[in-house]
Amino acid sequence: MSHFLFIAGALRERSSQASAEVQLAHALWGLRTALIRDNLRTYLTDDSCGLVYVLKQGLRAGFAIRSCVLPPEELDEFVRDELREETRYGFVRVQVTQSWQSTPEASLTLLHQVLEVPDQVELTRRLNLGMHRLTQEQYGAMLKGLG
Repeated sequence: MSHFLFIAGALRERSSQASAEVQLAHALWGLRTALIRDNLRTYLTDDSCGLVYVLKQGLRAGFAIRSCVLPPEELDEFVRDELREETRYGFVRVQVTQSWQSTPEASLTLLHQVLEVPDQVELTRRLNLGMHRLTQEQYGAMLKGLG
């Protein structure tokens, strides 16, 4: 079973927090790169879940993934226009299951511990990819760490 850590980055038209909020309000998570889309198509299972890490703010939400990878054309025109950058390579339907108010420092410490990343440079490189695949054990450790 695969789970995923999704990273909400800042865009030209909105902050990372605003991007995460608007996506979750529409019950979807957008796929900003072809790499994310292709990895989800490969590793997504019926029981997959996701965690949302908002850059410079920390871990903010958890959700169950409720669909396969869908093309942007499946969104209604208004939503597709509003989330053009976030859903450039498709999206998945999600159902928010949890939310947290974690600090950036606490979130980064948890990510270092659970992902067993040796240093900040490597963690930053991974976060800049926009998504990180988690094992069941890593996902459970993240939830436990978030309390």
